[in-house]
Amino acid sequence: MAKKKDEPKFEDLVSQVEQALQQLDSGDLPLEEALKRYEEGVAALRQAFGILKKAEKKVQLLSERDGELATQDFDVEEDEPAEDSGKKLF
Repeated sequence: MAKKKDEPKFEDLVSQVEQALQQLDSGDLPLEEALKRYEEGVAALRQAFGILKKAEKKVQLLSERDGELATQDFDVEEDEPAEDSGKKLF
């Protein structure tokens, strides 16, 4: 499936949200401009969340095996390798 040319990248959307938060936190914006930046930030956040949901579904589809999802908790701080868990994704 080809990505639409006008569809923003996740990283760009996160940057937009961060910029909106910085401007809103400064307290220097007039009310109307603050509301506009808030709306833009919320819209960017919703788009970013949609991209994450699509990625999650794609990972689930790629992880599906024999008609069942092979899920495994992901723990960044885990010291032991997960290969002994008995669950295999592929």
